[in-house]
Formats: sequence, structure tokens, C-alpha cells
Amino acid sequence: MVNEKTKIRLKETRKSWIFLLKVLFYFVLYWRYDRILDELLPIFPLFDNFLKALTFMLGGNILVSLGRILSVHFYLRKKGQDPLQSNFVLGINRIAGILNVAILTISMMFLFGIKPLEFFTSITIVAAAIALLSKDYITNMINGLIIMFSDQLSLGDIVKIGDHQGKVIDVTLLNMVLINEDSDIVMIPNSSVLTSQILNHSKQNIKKLTFEFEMKITKSLEVNQIESRLRETLNSFDTYINKNSINLKTMAIQKEGVKFKFQFLLSSPKRDKEKEIKRIINQTIIEIACDN
Repeated sequence: MVNEKTKIRLKETRKSWIFLLKVLFYFVLYWRYDRILDELLPIFPLFDNFLKALTFMLGGNILVSLGRILSVHFYLRKKGQDPLQSNFVLGINRIAGILNVAILTISMMFLFGIKPLEFFTSITIVAAAIALLSKDYITNMINGLIIMFSDQLSLGDIVKIGDHQGKVIDVTLLNMVLINEDSDIVMIPNSSVLTSQILNHSKQNIKKLTFEFEMKITKSLEVNQIESRLRETLNSFDTYINKNSINLKTMAIQKEGVKFKFQFLLSSPKRDKEKEIKRIINQTIIEIACDN
């Protein structure tokens, strides 16, 4: 996690230098505003609108950048040596992006000679209709911000959301993006994330593996023998498995077969070892089924 903090600090240092350059340019522009206007307005009649738009956009962007830089700085300082919640910084950046889009929109109005206050007053009814039509998108955006500032989920966590399981690689204003074990990118709407049952394996520091299978009923079928063989398969993974958690349950006895559930906890969840354990257990189950 220290590496993650270092990366964020390096990015913030670069952004701070860019911020200082923008502030310097803004003060030069503000100081020379009247002179620039007097010299170029006769040549370019619309230069007044351009200068107003540029000044507003640059000033607004500086304020947003200042708020973003201070928020990230105080957050990093507050965390100190504590684990970093990287999606907090992501949330701050998303909010800054939304505000910059709003500033750019108003700047374009200045450029085309439109008065923003009169414009927004005149389209109040239209804006209300647009808000109603796009309420699902707005809900998703709000839920996305809630997820970003939540301490329950972080970038890099291994989670199970509904039927989907994988690593959280991004949280946008519309979706949470996971990458599963097959390297498939799964995008789940933020509203679905908040209304689904979430299992966060990274927060638990343990992970439960479950294998459900069915055995045909034969005279040689013995539950104790099945459990013993599965336990023996796990002997070479003692450092990764909590042996006291190993459990074989009989879920249902049907006319032609018996349904089982085999479970245990990984005490040290590692993706490569998890895949290896799954492969060996599945192979053992197949061999037991063939023997019976």
C-alpha cells in the first residue's frame, strides 16, 4: 500500500506544478486583460467573448484544482501509515471532472454571447423533463460516488457481487468494473451493486471455497471415504488452508444420486494457489465418481 501512496504522491506533485502554471497564466491574463482587449478587439470583434470564456474557464478550473489538491493532500496526511483507500482519490477526481465539465459548459455560453443565468432560467421546465428522463443515469452517478467514498470497497479488492466474482479494477460514475478469473471484463451498474449482496474477500483476509457435486448411488458409495480422500488431497496445502474448516455436507439424497457440498477456508488467499487447489479438488471428485 505504500507503493500506491507513492504513486499518488508523484501524480499529485506533477498536478501541483501544472496548477501553479495555470495560476501564473491566470494572473498574467487578468493583469493584462484590458490591454489585450484594446489591442485585439478591433481586429477580432468576438475576442471579448473569447476572453471572458477563457478567464471564467481558467478561474473555475483553478478553484476546482485547488479543492482537489487540498482534499487529496489532507487525506494522505490523515492516513499516515494506515491502509490507503485508493477509490477515495478516484471519487475526488470524478467530482472534479464533473465540475470542470460544468465550468466548460458555462464558458462556451460566454463564448457565444449567451448569459448563463438567463439561459438556465429559460430552460427550467426542459431541464426538469431531462432530469426525469435520465433519472436512472443520475441515480447510477450518485451511487457511484457513494461507492467511491465508502470504506467497504476499494480498488483491487476481490469481491463477489450477485453471481459475479472478480477483482475491482475501476469504479466509474455508471459502473463498477471487475475482472474475473477468466480475464473477462464485467461491468455492473452502480445501482445494482448497492442493492446486491456483496462478499468482500479482501476485507476478510480469508476466503471460503465451495465445491458442489453429485454422486450416483451405488453399494460402494461411502460418505466417510469421500471426505477422507478429499482431505488427503489437501495435505500438501497445509499452509494455505484452515484444516479445522474442512467440511463435507450431504445436501440431498435423491432417487439416483446424492448431492454433496465440500467447503473449507483459505487462511492465506493467493490467486495462483487457489486455482491449483480448485483444479486438484475437481480432479479428485472426478476420480471418486469414476471409482463408484
